Amino acid sequence: MTDLLSLNKQYQLISPYNRLLHLFNDFAAQDILVTTSFGITSSILLFMIKQVAPKHPIYFIDTTYHFPETLAYKQTLTDLFQLNVITLLPDAEANEKSRAEQLWQSNPAACCQINKVDALQPIKERHKIWVSGLMNDQTDHRKDLSIFEQRNNIIKFHPIIDMAQYDAMLYMTINEIPTHPLLSQGYDSVGCTHCTQAGECRMGRWAQFVGKTECGLHL
Repeated sequence: MTDLLSLNKQYQLISPYNRLLHLFNDFAAQDILVTTSFGITSSILLFMIKQVAPKHPIYFIDTTYHFPETLAYKQTLTDLFQLNVITLLPDAEANEKSRAEQLWQSNPAACCQINKVDALQPIKERHKIWVSGLMNDQTDHRKDLSIFEQRNNIIKFHPIIDMAQYDAMLYMTINEIPTHPLLSQGYDSVGCTHCTQAGECRMGRWAQFVGKTECGLHL
């Protein structure tokens, strides 16, 4: 059984980049799952992956509800970093039902389940470690997360969890990483078109639903 307490103590002392480097030394590459939403701060993790494991698969869930700017940003970073991006789609019938019923209005949790959570589940089952770019200052749920977290049958790994939003923006500036096109329009966080509006941090996500700040992937 993996000793997460010891791993967290060890990885806490090193930089986000070195955390990722150590992860690929400490675990088999085939056990490591990397996902991205091509959101506002996604480029940081992708920039590091480009250097640490340049050919490693990176999974992107195309809910069919992304902003055109997000899809354009996906192409920009994929080409710039020469990423090995694999696009996942939700079940076509369930996706069409969510569209016909405009499920995002009546039951956003179910919409997320169909178009995000269920789409990723078969891939998760093939891996032991899941790398994602969550940051402590994004939501109340994320503020107490550690670098390593056990989540059911998979270990979550958050290499940039203790990076503040200011540090993230500075990192992108220093490394001349292109920013998401919607950042300049006041979007600090970007998800699906129906459930995202401009706003600080994640205040623009599911703004009409009190208490909802997560799609369900990371809960």
